[in-house]
Order: sequence, then C-alpha cells, then structure tokens
Amino acid sequence: MRPGSAAAGARRYVVGNVEPFDQKNEMFCRPLWDAEMLDLGQKFYMTEVPPKDKPGFRLKDQSLVNAAWHLENIFAQGVAGGRMGMYAWDWQQIYEYPRVPAGLKIDSRDPRAVTGDIKKAARFFGASLVGVCELDRDWVYSAAFPLRDAKSVPNELPAAYRYAIAVAVEMDYEAIRCSPASPSSAATGLGYSKMAFVAGLLAHHIRGLGYQAIACGNDTACSIPIAIDAGLGELARNGLLITPAFGPRIRLAKVLTDLPLVPDRPIEFGVWDFCVQCEKCADKCPSKSIAHGEPTDQPNNISNRKGVLRWPINAETCLAFWAKNGTDCSNCIRSCPFNKPTGRRHDWVRWGIRNIPALNPLFLWGDDLLGYSRNRNPDNFWTE
Repeated sequence: MRPGSAAAGARRYVVGNVEPFDQKNEMFCRPLWDAEMLDLGQKFYMTEVPPKDKPGFRLKDQSLVNAAWHLENIFAQGVAGGRMGMYAWDWQQIYEYPRVPAGLKIDSRDPRAVTGDIKKAARFFGASLVGVCELDRDWVYSAAFPLRDAKSVPNELPAAYRYAIAVAVEMDYEAIRCSPASPSSAATGLGYSKMAFVAGLLAHHIRGLGYQAIACGNDTACSIPIAIDAGLGELARNGLLITPAFGPRIRLAKVLTDLPLVPDRPIEFGVWDFCVQCEKCADKCPSKSIAHGEPTDQPNNISNRKGVLRWPINAETCLAFWAKNGTDCSNCIRSCPFNKPTGRRHDWVRWGIRNIPALNPLFLWGDDLLGYSRNRNPDNFWTE
C-alpha cells in the first residue's frame, strides 16, 4: 500500500484517526516516568561512561561529543524541554545594536516577498534547508514533558501561530560514517547546537519585524511531519526525514509564527518506492529496531503514533542499545543510500531514483559494490 498524494503533505501517511500525542510517550521521556523504563533511564541518563582504549571511544572522542552538544545543553535545552535561552518563547531585549525604536512592524501585505526574506535570513544564520507550511495542529503535542522537570505541563500554543518555518542543518558526512562511535555522536550534538542557533536567531529576527515567533527543537511539536508539510522531504523506512540534498543526514528545528507567509508545496522524489526495496537501515541496525518488510499502521508500543502508515521504529530497543553502547547511534543514517555528498555520480543516481524507479535494484547493487554502507574507522576521522 502506498501513501496518499504528496500534495497532502504529512497527511499522505495518515490511514486512521490520528489521536493527540502526549510528549511524555516519546522515548526520551518515558525512562523518567514509565515504571518499565526506569532501569533504562538509570543506565542512559545517570551512568557515567569512562573512555575506552578503542577507536571512537577514547577521551578525545568523548570530549568532542560534549563540546559539540554544549550550546544545545547550556543555552537551549531543546531536548530537555526548550522554552529557555535560544528557544525562549519571548526574548528579553536588554541591549541590542543598533538601537531600533520599539513598536515598529514590517509591511506584510506582500507575503511572498516577506517569505523570501525570511528564507534568506534562515540561510544567512546557517540553515542548510528551509521551508514554510501552515501549522497542522495535529502535529502539536497535546501536552509537553520537559525532561528537566520530569512532569507533564500544558502545551498552550496560541491560535495566532498559524505558520511553521521548518529548518534543517546538515550533519558532517565523514563523522556520521563512524557510527556507532563517538565522532558520529559529535555530528549529532553539533547539529542540535546549530539547530538552536539558527532557529533562535530566526525567531528573534521575526520578533524584530513586529511579529510573534517561537523557536523549537524537539519540543512543542513533531518536527518531521512539519518538515514534510514544508516541502523539505519524505518519510523513510528508518523513521527519519529524507531530503533530496542530504538524505537523512540532517537535524530539524522549527519556528512557529503569526507572520503571514506563503507555504511551500510538499515534495515526492521516489523515497517510498525505494525504501520498499531497500532494507539497508534495517540490516545495519544493531538493535533490530527498524522493521523489514512492508509498512504498517500498527504501533510497536506507546512511543509510536497510531493511524500512520510507515515502518514504525521500536524506540525501546533503540535507546537500550544507546545505553549499552555508551553513546548514540546513527547507523540508519550512515547506511542510507540517500546519505551521500553532492557530486555528479550521486546526483545522477538521485535523478534516476526520482525518474526511473525501475533502476532502483541497480542503484542498490552499486551501493553495495562500492561499500557505502560500511562504517569508517573512527581513528581516521582525526587523521584525514
């Protein structure tokens, strides 16, 4: 069964009643309240991880990870609940340069021109990709669950916030190739820090134009369906967003706003049909958390949303491997054939997947022949 029309955005994957999703059921939250997950929480959140005399797990590798996460962990905390620092819902203007008079508002009668300016600003601040959509309230969490408080709080998003700006930042290709070792985790952490920087500055820029804006990381709403609605990519077997330029090798943030904007069109470029044939992410998943076979709308557990046709990820076994591994894992990104840097050969294959899907088996054979899904020796990350 194929999903519906691409024009429907993320709703193309909806096949039943989409019930409101409480953020406390998200897998990073469950170890803090779910009795069956408390032991995993102790291992993942509370256990120190000493360095090992092993490529990718030495002190320099672990220090790189901590440094990469620093801006996110200290000045944003999007993973821990957001709503502070770079993700604050309303920044205090103590001193700004130049000192623009308060109360000014941009002329928004030409929303297409305003949208172009906003996208330019997002790219200027460091976004690799940016798109716009009308905010579908089904993708907003019914309740928030900040990890720093470990309790549910109302997710009161005012109705005025009608638009979402989806922002993607590219992660380092060579570091991701080292997964599941620490250089890959450093690429992830740097992605989260860049997310906070880009989205936080973009939201503040919109406030300076006289409109409201909320920058979000993993908090407030689901990033992937918003990014699909904003035309950044398609849903894949690995449960991630696949983009035409970077595949799944991106991190996602969003800015919610009342600034009138022109939405982008959702896209389709062959991901679904390719994923039906390709099972590389499932084959390379060390915890067997990614499904082989056909997609389904049946969840694995409460961390999967009901009524959505896809390959549901078993987040319980995924997080358990992270705890055992001592750092996170990006094998599903590393092994994805869409995870390639731009170049004539890779761009030609992307064109073929989009336009001649009958060649997909040939593309998969070539990917195996050239060994793209193999992991890289993490020591080479430091020497090349």
